[in-house]
Amino acid sequence: MEHRTAHAWDRLRPEQQKLLTELRIVPGAADAAGQRRRTSRVYPPSPGLAHARTYALAHGHLSPSADIHHDGFPLGRWLVETRRKARQGQLAPTTHQALTTIDPWWNPPWPHTWQRTYQQTKLAHHTGRHLSPDLKRWTERQRTRWNTLHPQQQHLLTTIGTHPG
Repeated sequence: MEHRTAHAWDRLRPEQQKLLTELRIVPGAADAAGQRRRTSRVYPPSPGLAHARTYALAHGHLSPSADIHHDGFPLGRWLVETRRKARQGQLAPTTHQALTTIDPWWNPPWPHTWQRTYQQTKLAHHTGRHLSPDLKRWTERQRTRWNTLHPQQQHLLTTIGTHPG
């Protein structure tokens, strides 16, 4: 039994040791090479991913407001929480990759409100609709504050015809 494992095992209460033993987790469990075994669990994919895919197919992005529900699922709140986990390094790599595949800008390094407003402006640009007064003001602010924007923000804006002012 490895000393470190034995020490940790000895600090557990008897009930905890019993529960772990029932799960076949015992101190010193090692494979043939003498390495500690790793226990891993396979969690089912979050229902949020299915809703994220469907939402992105319908809207072209994953930038909904926090109060958006998709088929009764709190997608906006789920994305806020998922972005928080990603910032803290607590998001499963498979979930991160799935969301990045759905929308590369699901978790941009700039404020999410900027990304959501960009998506609204992009939609108006691609559909030929006139920008609302709010979106016109936002676009003008981007043009006048161009040098303060992240290079990728600048690139996104140029794809919809917005350039520095």
